[in-house]
This record gives sequence, structure tokens and C-alpha cells, in this order.
Amino acid sequence: MAAPGNQPIWFRVFPPEAEQDTPFHGAASGPIRMPARDSPPILYFYLLFSLDLIKEFVKQTNRYASDLYDRTRLQTGRFSRKCQWRKEGKLTISEFKAFLGVLFNMGLNRKSSIKEYWNRKNMSQSTPWFRMTFARNRFQNVLKFLHIVDCKKIPARNNQNYNPASRVKPLIDFVNRKFLYYYRPRRELSVDETLVGTKGKTAMLQYIPSKRSRFGIKFWVLAEAVTGYVLQMHIYLGKTFEPALPAGTLQGTNVVIKLLQSADLLNKWYHVFTDNFFSSLNLARALLVQRTHLTGTLRKNRPMPNMIKNANPDPGQTTYARQGNILLCSFRDQNRRKQVKLVSTFYSAIRAMNAKPLIVNAYNNFMGGVDLSDQMMAFYNDHRKQTKVWKKIILHMFHRILLNSYILYYQHTSHNPILTRFEFVKQVIEGLTEEHLSNRQQNPGQRQKIRKVTERKEKDCTVCSDRKNGRRRRARTECSRCAKGLHKLCVHRHEC
Repeated sequence: MAAPGNQPIWFRVFPPEAEQDTPFHGAASGPIRMPARDSPPILYFYLLFSLDLIKEFVKQTNRYASDLYDRTRLQTGRFSRKCQWRKEGKLTISEFKAFLGVLFNMGLNRKSSIKEYWNRKNMSQSTPWFRMTFARNRFQNVLKFLHIVDCKKIPARNNQNYNPASRVKPLIDFVNRKFLYYYRPRRELSVDETLVGTKGKTAMLQYIPSKRSRFGIKFWVLAEAVTGYVLQMHIYLGKTFEPALPAGTLQGTNVVIKLLQSADLLNKWYHVFTDNFFSSLNLARALLVQRTHLTGTLRKNRPMPNMIKNANPDPGQTTYARQGNILLCSFRDQNRRKQVKLVSTFYSAIRAMNAKPLIVNAYNNFMGGVDLSDQMMAFYNDHRKQTKVWKKIILHMFHRILLNSYILYYQHTSHNPILTRFEFVKQVIEGLTEEHLSNRQQNPGQRQKIRKVTERKEKDCTVCSDRKNGRRRRARTECSRCAKGLHKLCVHRHEC
């Protein structure tokens, strides 16, 4: 007998049911296309943060710095940091790597502000490594000019093609491709939302009181349930800019299917775990059509048969209902007043050893993949505030890459013992800054190159002064080698 809409009828079932035959067509799980098993941590980081991405950051950062200087040249003071950038020269690949190393090291050594890392006044707060790696003003300049896209090609806000995430979309797309290229997930996946905390001005800003930050940018995340390895991240653009949903489709259903489509995981009998924001009978049926299993909790106001909606099981008891491959469950724990309702297309009505339904135990074990990733992210992230929302997202993606690279290392390496994540991050920092530190040691800093003028008060600066064209710049310091007048901001452009 069929119910209205050509759907099979719902009927009560009682445990134990026979276990379902559940084939799986996914490939063997784990890291793929890896370097040698004894490779150092930095090579695993470079798999996800490739040289192409580094070159693009260097190119766009230098472009933006040059464009900004040209636009504000008349308003720029002689000794401003923008002018200092031009005198010190363009950002290089080795310098950008060192910049990443400094950012990651700030997550290991947290301080109240960036300038505190260059504090010389209080010996108890001194951190010489940061001074050895970067001058403070140079680091802040790189952070200020950091870009991944050409701003001149971004549609204006009054343009119908405007996208509030356009400054970070190339980075997110690149990272999503890399995450999938080097990893095949296990069967159990979890979908959830994560929040990049910020209160900056943007149309994408969301308020989620259950999250620690409450205000921020929301991402839909698909992750492996066991390890927390992130496979896909889709940014939520906000109600104004988000594309309209297909007729009759719930937002949760649309999000889950899009994540699985972009990861090419449909039609392989993967098993997705979701919370009550995403779960519905609509999603369960849609995924079954595309040969994918679903297990998740259900909200009371979602459509479901009355035998589950009005069920009131005693503590420790369970009510089941089935329609074809879809199983519904209403369960009340011994120590809880509220009951929980779940849907699954994978499990049968079976009671586990701890007297709970098997579907409940599985949900508790496999739902937390995204939360696990967020928890690990929080340990070594300094959560530095940024006035630019898109820049906060870029820094978040840097740390997300670092975490995923550790999961690749942990599952593939032959090191014995395997490095802890703390040791892994330290070795990545050493690998990122090694070349830049070597260059700085071969080229002494400006304090060793200049000295005060002794014969007379001032000299013309050999770099920025040009008397023939009426541009005279006087300096109270001189080069310690050739004794020509030289500003301390012009040291990096002077050769003798």
C-alpha cells in the first residue's frame, strides 16, 4: 500500500532489525600523491600552500602597494610607512614565506598587540627571534598591503555582479581544490557551520549566539568525521547576495548537496552526518536518489509522521518508524528530560551495548568532524583582530591550511615518534623563515650600515637626493663604508 505522493507508508518497527547491506564505492581512504614518508613537515605544508599561491600573493601584494602609493603620493609624508615600503623594495618570495612563519609563530607565542613582539624596553617581554626575522614596520607593511586579487578588476558595490567575498574567493577556490587533491576521505563525513569571528562592516556578517565569537563570517564546511580534515569550505554571502534557492528546497538540503557535489562525493554511498539545521526527510530522500546515506537529528517542526512527532517514550526507551530505507527514531535518555529525534538511511533499529540506539551512538561518534577541526584550530591561532573582514578570512585560511597539512603528515609519515602538532608547527616555521634569515645575516641591517655624520651636521642622501632636478634631501647619517650621506630608510636601496 502506498501513501499519498506515491511514497511507501510509515510503519512502526521494533528492535532488533536485520542490519542493512550497505555497499561503498569510494576509493581507499587517506593521503594521496604524497612525498617520501621521511619528508620534513615543511614539504607537507607546501603541498597545500604551493609556490603558485605564494607567487600570486607576492604579485598582488606588490601591485596593490604600488597602486596605493601612486594614488596617495601627494598626501604621503616623507617618512610614512608607504614611502618606506617603496625605499625598501618589493616583497620577495622568501620574504613572504618568512611573513607566514612570523604569523604562525604569533599563534604559538601570543601577545596583546603586534608591536609587543618587537618590544626592547622590557627584557622580560623581549622576543629576539621576531626582530631577527623582520623589522616591525616592514612586517606591518606586508600585512597592510596583503592581497590575493587585483582590486581594480573587482566589480563596484553598486554593480549587479558585485560579490562581497570577491577578495577572498580565489583563495577559497584554490584551497578547496588542494584539500581534495591530496586526500581521499573515509566513508563517514560531517557537515556543519563554522564562524570566523569578526565585527567588521560587511554584508556577510552573521550573528550566531551559540558560537564563541557570536559575530562573524559563516562558512559551510564538509569535513571527514574521524580526523577533522576539511574537504570543502563554502562562504555564506548573506541573505542579500546569496543565490535564490530552487523551489521547494530547504537551505540545509541545498548546502549539503552543493558541498558533496563540489567534492565529487555523490553516487558513491558516502555517509553524511548533520545536525538539526540541515537534517530533514527532504534531504534524506534527495541523497538516497544520489546514492548517499544520511544520519542526523531532526527539529520538532520538520515534517515527520505523527507516530514519531507525538511519541513520548519513557527514559531509556525508543520509538522507531520506517519508510523504505528511511528510519526515524525518537529516544529519551535515562538522565535527560528532553527527547531527541533522528533520521537515518544507513542504520537499522538496533540497541547497542550501552542500551542506546545504534543510530544515537553513531551520531555522537561521527557528527563532530567540523567541531574537532575548529577546536584544533583554536589552539595555535592568535585570533588577531583585523579591521578588514576579508583579511581576517585570509589569515583564517592560512591556519586552516596549516592544520590540514599536519593531518596529512600524521597519517603518512614514517617518523618515529610522530611529531606532535606543536612540534610540527615549529618545524614549519623554521622551514619558512630559513632562507630569509640567511639573507638578512649575509646583508647586515641598517644599524650596521649607517652612522651619524661627524664632520658636519648633514649630507645629501645618495639615494633620494637629486640636486640637478631640484630635489635635495639632507641626511644626518652616512654610510659606514663609503661615507656618503644616507637616510636609514634608504639603506636597502644603497649599494657601495
